[in-house]
Amino acid sequence: MNSRSRVRATGKLIPRASILLLSAATVLVSGCGDEAAAGREIAEPDSALRVMAESLLPEVETLAGLPARRPLALAVRTREELESFLTTELDRQLPAEKASALTRTYARFGLVPADLELDELLRSLLLEQVVGYYDTVKDTLFVMEGLDPALVEPVLAHEMVHALQDQYEDLDSLMTANLDHNDRATAAQSALEGHATLAMLEWQLGRLTGGAVDLDALPSLSSLPEDALLDAAGLEMPALASAPRLIRESLIFPYLGGLEFVRARYRAAAGSRVAPLGNGMPVSTEQVLHPERAFGEPRDEPVGIEFASAPPAGWNIVHSDGLGEFETRIWLQEHLGDRDRAASGAAGWDGDSYRLLDGPQGEVLVWISAWDSETDAAEFERAAGEAQEARYAGGSDRVTDVVRSLRSGVPLVVLVDRPSGLDAATVEPLLAFSVSAVQ
Repeated sequence: MNSRSRVRATGKLIPRASILLLSAATVLVSGCGDEAAAGREIAEPDSALRVMAESLLPEVETLAGLPARRPLALAVRTREELESFLTTELDRQLPAEKASALTRTYARFGLVPADLELDELLRSLLLEQVVGYYDTVKDTLFVMEGLDPALVEPVLAHEMVHALQDQYEDLDSLMTANLDHNDRATAAQSALEGHATLAMLEWQLGRLTGGAVDLDALPSLSSLPEDALLDAAGLEMPALASAPRLIRESLIFPYLGGLEFVRARYRAAAGSRVAPLGNGMPVSTEQVLHPERAFGEPRDEPVGIEFASAPPAGWNIVHSDGLGEFETRIWLQEHLGDRDRAASGAAGWDGDSYRLLDGPQGEVLVWISAWDSETDAAEFERAAGEAQEARYAGGSDRVTDVVRSLRSGVPLVVLVDRPSGLDAATVEPLLAFSVSAVQ
């Protein structure tokens, strides 16, 4: 759920009970505005913080495989300044109209409550245990003042990777380009956060063991459910713990899924530290979940599905985007209650697009997904039908149509969730779309 626009929650990994787990600590943002105009001076870090950063940089450069091209900018904020800035950014990037459209859309998918106050929840999540952020516009790493150095040091290691990434790839332009493409944005974020998380994790383990850490010896975290991770960590993060599954997993996936993606990239490069930037960046969560599809020749690029530019008269588009394989998994798991079945049902994803529309008789959700094979499409058709049946098992005034089709040689599954009083013939004009390969 790429509802945070360019405000990205990031984190630090901490060792506990033989497992390495996620804790929200920092934020990667694309800021705007002038500090002086906002009535705040950028405070210089004290000598101890600067010395810490200078001592960390050589090791972080090696771990990230990105030698610094210019000095890194470092500054501090009070907690009040940090929270004020992040709140302002969230309000700017997620205005009320957009928050409402996203909530309505994911509520129609059955992934969040219809009365969810999305902006308030995201604000709570951003500010929970926040320590600092890297601003991709000011090219500056901000840290909250007055913190325990033991807490700041791993955060610096993580955020310094983002600062180094920004010297090789314009992160602000990258984030802006992906702003309206949910799955592609999640994939890009996973590459960036996985890269930073892996470097930080190796740095932490190196401190614990007193030596270098073998990448291939690290345990895989990709198969662990997010609830188990949070419980085992003993983290006091009530906002995250109480958030809908979609939001919890969407916040954690870029770190753990991204970490596994970057490890696979290193292995594919025979152990070389090749940063996942430029052409090495994944363009879908399918490529993050199945790294071999990102590194193969040719790469497995998703199919493009585009709806007609405008719906028929009397219909208005509430929101339009795509789920991607990752959120398709979450959707299946939410309604089927089976993590393995969800992963199997979403495997073979090859692109998708949805529209939520308002019409004279209420909301209609049209969701079209492309699949690698007829077998994959048939499995998803069955799983999707069962998911909708389970969702509406208690009775509903909704009807779901799930059908397979073939267009331009691409196996498709078309799902329509409509009011029971709206017949299929009336919905037919809403299904105008085209299929093409993504360039």
